[in-house]
Amino acid sequence: AMPDENGAARPILQYNSNSNGVIDFAGSGVVHMVGGVSGLMGAIALGPRKGRFDPITGSVNAMPAHNQALCALGTGILWFGWYGFNCGSTLAIGGYGNLAAKVAVNTTISAAAAVITGTLLSKFTEGHWDLSLAMNSILAGLVGITAPCSVVNPWHALLIGISSAIVYVIFHYILLKAKIDDPLDAAAVHGATGGWGLLCVGIFCTDVNVQYA
Repeated sequence: AMPDENGAARPILQYNSNSNGVIDFAGSGVVHMVGGVSGLMGAIALGPRKGRFDPITGSVNAMPAHNQALCALGTGILWFGWYGFNCGSTLAIGGYGNLAAKVAVNTTISAAAAVITGTLLSKFTEGHWDLSLAMNSILAGLVGITAPCSVVNPWHALLIGISSAIVYVIFHYILLKAKIDDPLDAAAVHGATGGWGLLCVGIFCTDVNVQYA
């Protein structure tokens, strides 16, 4: 965020030419929310998989992933790659190293907070520890921090990770209640949490962090 001609920090929300306007640093909205909503449209258009919902009672039949170890490996690869996604959105290293480092710290904290939250929520909602919910909660924390990663403090990232996991889990069950079968929870992970990440910019960012970024 560049200062004005007098060197003063631009305020965030003034609804005029002096405002920074929307901040989506690495794409919670333009990448993840757009992709998640597109996935939701695809899931609605294709309909549920055969046997996913009981035709008489309407209850949800579990269809777990065939190989949780490969799912965990893929989640770990995604988490590792996210540092290129978020930190790389500085678009340069010369003069931006400190900002990239802060983005990496915030990304790590958010994902870690999200997986702990999601794991605990899975025990509460399912009655047992659910690895799939836990792994998707990692992705939810990563998606949620993608927009505000450069303009929030590390303790903000902790709250963003916790809240992102909650948003993901709630939307996961909303889709099941609506009889929408999203096999990979793309709409919940990317769509709902991507939208939440955009809101987190306005909720948690500060003028000082915006100026620093």
